[in-house]
Amino acid sequence: MITIDRTEFDVIVLGTGIAGTMISTILSRNGHSVLMIDSGVHPRFAIGESTIPQTSQLITMLAKEFKVPEFQYIGLDSPDALRLHVTRNCGIKRIFGFAYHRLGEEHQISEAHQFGNIWRDENHLFRQDVDAYLLTVALNYGARALQSTQVESVDIDERGVRVTAGGKTYRSRFVVDGTGFRSVLAGKYGLRGQPCEMVSSTRSIFTHVINVKPFEEIVGKLLTQPWASGTLHHLFKRGWFWVIPFNNWEGAPNPLVSVGVTVDDRVWPEDGSLTPEQEFESFLRLLPSVERQFADTKAVRPWVRTKRIQYSSRRTVGYRYALLSHAAGFIDPLFSRGLINTVENLLSLSRGLLDALSADDFTETRFEKVDFEAKRSFSFADRLVAGAYASWDDFEMWNAWLRVWAIHVHAAESRLGGLLTLGGLSPVRMRPLANPIASTYEHPGFREFFEEMYGVMERYEAKQLSIEQARAELWEIISHHEFKIPLRDPLSRHHEWAMAQPRVRDFPLGMPEKHARWEARLTDF
Repeated sequence: MITIDRTEFDVIVLGTGIAGTMISTILSRNGHSVLMIDSGVHPRFAIGESTIPQTSQLITMLAKEFKVPEFQYIGLDSPDALRLHVTRNCGIKRIFGFAYHRLGEEHQISEAHQFGNIWRDENHLFRQDVDAYLLTVALNYGARALQSTQVESVDIDERGVRVTAGGKTYRSRFVVDGTGFRSVLAGKYGLRGQPCEMVSSTRSIFTHVINVKPFEEIVGKLLTQPWASGTLHHLFKRGWFWVIPFNNWEGAPNPLVSVGVTVDDRVWPEDGSLTPEQEFESFLRLLPSVERQFADTKAVRPWVRTKRIQYSSRRTVGYRYALLSHAAGFIDPLFSRGLINTVENLLSLSRGLLDALSADDFTETRFEKVDFEAKRSFSFADRLVAGAYASWDDFEMWNAWLRVWAIHVHAAESRLGGLLTLGGLSPVRMRPLANPIASTYEHPGFREFFEEMYGVMERYEAKQLSIEQARAELWEIISHHEFKIPLRDPLSRHHEWAMAQPRVRDFPLGMPEKHARWEARLTDF
């Protein structure tokens, strides 16, 4: 058993998941003593595996601002640096793919979308390796760790924080909670919203498997890229499957594929008479093309079936404490928002906490911005996801709603890319702007567009609009809205043109020569 030769620290971090180890690294790298405590051990299974350029840009901002070059290996330097320095067990993400399915029918290629990454591949993170690596980075910068150690109590007063774990008491000036859904501090202070007020309400079944067929072998015709070259989403009425391969590059040593199904639990309530695997298979039988893709799969670890996955907190910070993103709340894995929320929260909290440690002042007002930004991110993600689930009632509604997400991520990635480039990766020039431009929602041009589009979906859900009326209103907004978001990407006018064309399904972003191809594709289907 590991013993710790001291009992007083600047910060105690509960949990050594990806967020807990990253903030421990940041604090240790910047001169503060940190103790990490976790009831589990590494390596261990975790989901939240898919990155997009926005994720990598934000991780790179963490690396540069807080002087932690090791973060770059999972930021903009990856995937080559990831394989060289961290693990070869991760997959690549060249596309974000969406295949729409009508229940009981074969998939039609005309009802599919692909979004290519700009300039470089993203990652399918094999989290058990990545998380274990990040723990070692934190330790290398001086953080201490107790694993297989249960937290027995946390007490906070004006003198500081006292954490009793493994029968021993440790003291600190501040405590950060990264213990996820079963958050120690959310439980202690009754922070969970009861009932959860999120709009979306979904549940999930998932595991890692082998022998998933590439979907291109099932459907034949391709868009820009093979489906297996990225994250594939199979969409159906109020639900979706994910397929995240770790074996999708030449020489990949890891045969595993992360798979799962997430459904609206009000439309698809749990069938308690079935095991999780049997219920997963029951959803496969609704989608003939997907069922064939999974015909030979075998699970390599137990299936997990959840109840409602949404949860939230009335507040995410307090006197001498803060909840990391997944301790504060969770929405849905759709659109890979979980890791983005995590890193945005790390940027905001790390700045505030370093300043508070320097001033030895932990009043709640210092962290109001952290709380505001976390809640804003959750609210935006919640409504983005809720709109998507509702839109899957009809392909053309989804075809329109997908543009909301696409415009958001393109704007965020373009503006973050411009910041990183124009700022010369300088922490001083990055710092005042990072979170507002990462969220994009706060920009008036996008906020107005989003609220108009979401308003249509709210009226559709309230049965004030038919599918035909909602579909028409969504496309009317898209066709007439003037996007006033200053995109630094020189291809922005092409992207904006493509977003307004209902028959454009294939978005090879970052490739100027593809604009003519977009126009040609208007007659493909």
